[in-house]
Amino acid sequence: MKNKFYYQLEEVTQDLNKLREKGLTRGFEVGFPFDKVGISIKKGCTTYIAGAPASGKSEFWLEILVNLSCLYGWKHIVFTPETGSVHEVYAELCFKYIRKPYFSTVEGCMSEADKVQAEYFISQHFVVIDPKDESMTLKEYYQQVDEIEKELGITFNTTTIDPFNEIKHEISGGRQDLYIEELLGECRRNARATKRHNCLITHVRDQNIIEKEGVRFYPVPTPREFAGGQAWFRKGEQMIIVWRPPFGLTRDGSEGTYEGNEAIIRVAKEKPKGASKKGDYQFFYDKKRNSYYYKEHDEMIYSIRDLQIEQMTIKEDPVDEGAFYSNSSFIKEEDDQSIPF
Repeated sequence: MKNKFYYQLEEVTQDLNKLREKGLTRGFEVGFPFDKVGISIKKGCTTYIAGAPASGKSEFWLEILVNLSCLYGWKHIVFTPETGSVHEVYAELCFKYIRKPYFSTVEGCMSEADKVQAEYFISQHFVVIDPKDESMTLKEYYQQVDEIEKELGITFNTTTIDPFNEIKHEISGGRQDLYIEELLGECRRNARATKRHNCLITHVRDQNIIEKEGVRFYPVPTPREFAGGQAWFRKGEQMIIVWRPPFGLTRDGSEGTYEGNEAIIRVAKEKPKGASKKGDYQFFYDKKRNSYYYKEHDEMIYSIRDLQIEQMTIKEDPVDEGAFYSNSSFIKEEDDQSIPF
């Protein structure tokens, strides 16, 4: 047989016994306790993230990447043209690392010492792809990643395409769902072959605005509402939806109303087993620190970036909800700025 695509049990006995002894294991932690975020990052696997424009999906994922670099020294290659030009992407990453604005014109910006530290750290852990006026297919993107690894002599732990519609698509009149399934299969095969974690970020398709308590807003998307249809749900492993709930609306199934800087991180699909846990996880976005946090009692708890220290907590100050949020932001057009809140 030219290519063998099957295995008998006795060929994998050693791995099978290891699995019996250790059980299913999670991936690498992302800086937040697993029971607060429901996700981990496994090498050789994929994550697909979706949300409406300006929902904070890019912000959330970039924070996870920075955390992985802090915790494990991981290196990342990112293609995120909607975040901005190459230097703007690097400025955003420096902001996320130091948790102070990069720009000297902004109050509370990072010091020169902070700037030097941030630029060194980000330079050691991130590479930004920008094809400028050229376009790349998904296969060409992964080929480019391989070539960059060889040229720089490094190994990337993750790749990111944000958003998915920025790559070149060659449907050629065929069925869109089958075409997307083939692309997502390519994404997964590449992750397994390279032991990287590949992330694709996409928008959700057009939704109908609903009204509740006099507030008009888009409901939390379902996995089948990823732009391109349920092909994503069929092929997805770890699938995440980021949703900004409408300020002041009564929470479903719980007391109180949604706050102005609140975000719901929904883990919509959990594969492989044990890597994630389906559910809705409540987060809040700190605009001044460009970071997410969750709450316990009266404390704002940010992501941990050192496995040897306690989870960082900060006493919560009152949030100026009006400054963060307005209901009208839920019905903005596609080309609005992508910075959340």
